[in-house]
Amino acid sequence: MKKLLSSIIVVALSSFALFAQDDKGQFSASYETNTTYYLKDDAVKAITPEGRMGSNNYLKFDYTKGGFSIGGQLEAYLPPIIGYFGGPTGAQGSMFYRYDVYASFVRKGWDIRFGSLYEQFGSGILFRTYEDRTLGINNALQGVRVGYTFGDFLTIKGIYGRVRDYDKYTNSMVSGADLNFSISRLAKMENFELTVAASVLDKYESYGAFADESLKPHTLGYSARLQMGYEGFQLSGEYVSRQADPAFYNHHDTTGTQSIQVDFGYSGNGFGGLVSFRKLQNPFFQGLRDQQENLLSYTYINYVPALTQQHTYSLATMNPYTPQADELGGQVDLFYNFKKNTAIGGKKGMKIHGNFSTYYGGVYDMYTGAYGASELLFRDLTLDVERWFGKDLKMILYYTWQTFNPKTTGKDTKLWNSHTVVADLTYKINRKNSVRLELQHLYTKEDHKNWAAALIEYNLAPRWSITVQDMWNYGDTKHHYINGSVSYSYNKVRCALNAGRFKEGYLCSGGVCRMTPAYTGFNLSVVVML
Repeated sequence: MKKLLSSIIVVALSSFALFAQDDKGQFSASYETNTTYYLKDDAVKAITPEGRMGSNNYLKFDYTKGGFSIGGQLEAYLPPIIGYFGGPTGAQGSMFYRYDVYASFVRKGWDIRFGSLYEQFGSGILFRTYEDRTLGINNALQGVRVGYTFGDFLTIKGIYGRVRDYDKYTNSMVSGADLNFSISRLAKMENFELTVAASVLDKYESYGAFADESLKPHTLGYSARLQMGYEGFQLSGEYVSRQADPAFYNHHDTTGTQSIQVDFGYSGNGFGGLVSFRKLQNPFFQGLRDQQENLLSYTYINYVPALTQQHTYSLATMNPYTPQADELGGQVDLFYNFKKNTAIGGKKGMKIHGNFSTYYGGVYDMYTGAYGASELLFRDLTLDVERWFGKDLKMILYYTWQTFNPKTTGKDTKLWNSHTVVADLTYKINRKNSVRLELQHLYTKEDHKNWAAALIEYNLAPRWSITVQDMWNYGDTKHHYINGSVSYSYNKVRCALNAGRFKEGYLCSGGVCRMTPAYTGFNLSVVVML
């Protein structure tokens, strides 16, 4: 702890000293806290941790002068909010601190960084390190990245570093290289884009007590990518292959990764569309194999997003789809904007949107390590319309039909089918004041059966927003989940206070989800930018 505090003090004092010399660089900083006080609520089996407090805190600072930058981030979990991992020991309620620092240099085509690294190769299926505070993900590497750009057509970069695990960096080492070559820019082609890219990645980790020591410690993977574009048309594809990584998280599966994704899109004249196809086989990749570590750690060094409609309404996100280890499917996404000042479009135009996604595969059995016969994993049909009536009233009508396979979450039961409808109305009282009413209904014969939800929101731009909502499970438990929030923004400060009862469910960001338990209490969120 003394070493931690000393390092923080040294870096902080140095940064503020530099800040004082405003003619010699630029200093920026931010602070974010998300703190919850939990109340006892046995009716919905709400979790009430010991001490009744959870607090996630982040202090970030950067100093830049010319092409040189230094910075760092301090994280304090006092203890973590429920739903996040409990710290180095894995026990809910344990406090822990950690920090990352970096230094970078950008000049004449060179891009060099030491310290904490965030990087992505292609779509991320082979390799991606990133931070998502909503989900509690920060899988930065500690090491070095060196990149060089030739003109505007060729970029080469290499990375080498250690995998992060909570408050420490492990002995697992990741090295790799990525190359992007724009043929169209080199040939100075007009109205045509042609780019090829390739990546290679190696993870080195000695096998622990729970693995077969006869296996090699290196796990090698690579990807090849192609992107083409002409006027409004776009075509891209990626192929990823990786050697087997037998470990606890995949039940010591000796099958390697074979993944392919193809996207075709068009946009023009008010119309847009995207068709995506993907096949996955063992895509998930962790930096640690050890059983005891992986029971509670997030050490993934890649990213596998869900290619489905990303719903924002609460009832439509009851059972979101997360990518599976054995998956075949895709989605079709279409939209059309009716022109303004037409019979259909009205004064401000009208937007219609439709999305269809479906995936099949064999469900993984975590106890046997076997995949079942191929079956439907998920299906979603979504239609929505957005239209203004006059200049003051906006209406969104939203419908989604979902088929969810509960086996993907460890529940051996039949498919769940649900229908969700939403009416979202916003009325502009004047330039600063508006009120929004949201009505939702979910119909299903499975799980907890029918739900109804209502939300009313008052906005006083640009400072205040007040929201009250209720989610009512009238088909089964008869529980109401009533909560409200007040938020305030001023310049670079934002505060939000939430209070009430919150249901168990999935919290998703970018197609990656984590389960959050039910709780009743108060939550304070503060973000300050300097």
